Amino acid sequence: MIDDKSTVNFQVLDIPYPVHGGNPQAIASTFGINPDTLIDFSANINPLSSPSCVSQLLLETPRLFQEYPDPHCSVITQRISQATGIPDNWILVTNGSTEMIYLLPHLLRGKQEVAILDPCFSEYEKSFAAFGFRPQSLALSADKDFQADPSTLFPKLDSIKQLGAIVAGHPASPTGKLYNEFLPSLQKYCEGRDVILIIDEAFIDFSSADNSAWNLLKRNSNLILIRSLTKFYSVPGLRIGYGILHPEKIQRLAAYQYPWSVNALAQAVGAEVILDAAFKEKTRRWIDRERNFMFQALKSIPEIKTFSSESNFFLIRTRDQNAKTAKGLYQHLLLRSLIIRNCGNFRGLDESFFRISLRERRENQQLLDSISDYFSSLKTD
Repeated sequence: MIDDKSTVNFQVLDIPYPVHGGNPQAIASTFGINPDTLIDFSANINPLSSPSCVSQLLLETPRLFQEYPDPHCSVITQRISQATGIPDNWILVTNGSTEMIYLLPHLLRGKQEVAILDPCFSEYEKSFAAFGFRPQSLALSADKDFQADPSTLFPKLDSIKQLGAIVAGHPASPTGKLYNEFLPSLQKYCEGRDVILIIDEAFIDFSSADNSAWNLLKRNSNLILIRSLTKFYSVPGLRIGYGILHPEKIQRLAAYQYPWSVNALAQAVGAEVILDAAFKEKTRRWIDRERNFMFQALKSIPEIKTFSSESNFFLIRTRDQNAKTAKGLYQHLLLRSLIIRNCGNFRGLDESFFRISLRERRENQQLLDSISDYFSSLKTD
């Protein structure tokens, strides 16, 4: 049990890192901390909370509980089409983007392999491996700011003889990188080899719709976009996401999607929040302002390297890459009820990497001060 928040020179414990971000209850239980005091920077959820329409919809919960959900998600599909300009027959609504990720293996065949541009959301590797398709990690280098270089990546892809699909984040998690310049050449490569290109756009709303790869998809039926509503609209407990893909592929996946996989409340909330243009604009303005503040503030801490981001989170790295230093930072923050996401379980990263999501200015400043305090304490030991 951790109970001394005043101690600076503490013993670094061999504490386990959570597998995913956004699980403060488990951390509180493990370390005997009051969960109500925790400030969670590990979950990359919109800190502005959900749109006001959600509160009204919750009043209708009893009615929604008494009806079966629409198995075709008709209303929310139409609303997504209305909000994005994407034809409704190109949209497949799912129980969070994770359900979509676990449907994707049904599009492959035989002993095909999947190349994943890492670091990337770990569920892609797990989903394809669970269906017997071998994942191949192509790790982008932190020393090169996680840039994607066709001259080095394409030869590696050429060596995968039974390549069936490629996965890339845009913006990528946990790096926050956009690949606007690289994606057209990657799409052309995939088209030449008849390979499926899967682009995870779960965080695209935190950037700009102009950065989406939708325009590429209109020219290539083998391109698939994965999106989430839970992060931007701050409703992760509802599990609502969707895929954008060719109608023929939707028909193929429909046979494997569980009936009523998207519950009625998730459909109702998703159908409303997707049309709230004012909330979207408010969030983007706030993200731009707070991201600039946080980036400059993190860069001013000499003991860490901060990578630029186009999303609502930052990847940082302790310049002293010793695992003890990283665990010390994590524990120091935890003693102050601050949780950040260690990224040691991402392919291509190690324990010296952390992801920090944006929160309100007061909380962001509290985190910055605590990080600075930790490294100052190391100098006085």
